[in-house]
Amino acid sequence: DASKVELITSPTFNTGNGAERLYKMCNRVGGLVCINGGMFADPDGWGSDIPLGYLIKDGKVIWSDSNDAQDLIGFTNDNKLFLTHDTAEGAIKNGMRDALQFGPFLIVNGKTMQYNSESGGYDRAARVAIAQRKDGVVLFLVTEGVHTNGPNLKEVTETLKLYGAYNAANLDGGTSAQLVIKGELINNPMNVYGQKIKNGRSIVSGFGLIK
Repeated sequence: DASKVELITSPTFNTGNGAERLYKMCNRVGGLVCINGGMFADPDGWGSDIPLGYLIKDGKVIWSDSNDAQDLIGFTNDNKLFLTHDTAEGAIKNGMRDALQFGPFLIVNGKTMQYNSESGGYDRAARVAIAQRKDGVVLFLVTEGVHTNGPNLKEVTETLKLYGAYNAANLDGGTSAQLVIKGELINNPMNVYGQKIKNGRSIVSGFGLIK
């Protein structure tokens, strides 16, 4: 139910200890199903609590580090998955209620998007994606994988199309890829060396199906 899918975030940003593991974040906000979402600064490979790009919650900008148009993924006030290249203010004017910055867009209004699958980490890795069918049902997709062992974005797109995705976008995968259902981390996040990360990596944003 898209009306219950919301942006979720860590408690604080840019404080030095604001990042939060997804299972804790999901429980704190009353989420039934949660996935990680947007970018964050990662200067040393350990992550941080500093988001990159825009975050929009309830029609308001809660984080911004740019005034430029960016790829925004989120939901409108009428609960449609909205994929737009715009500023946060422009997206809000067009009805965006909750959004984060990431990409690339995979399917827009039924059309499969084109991109260079060999660049920007678009090849094989653990993957996270969000999609919506024409009937409004929201799809969350999280896969296992680490670098050479995992799906590429073409395979993610084809999988989402099998389930009727009409709009779909890639979210932050790799080490950050996490799926929480009823308080439990379901997948097995791994670092770049293929070592399991107990309880998952701390992140700053995602999407949650809220009770």
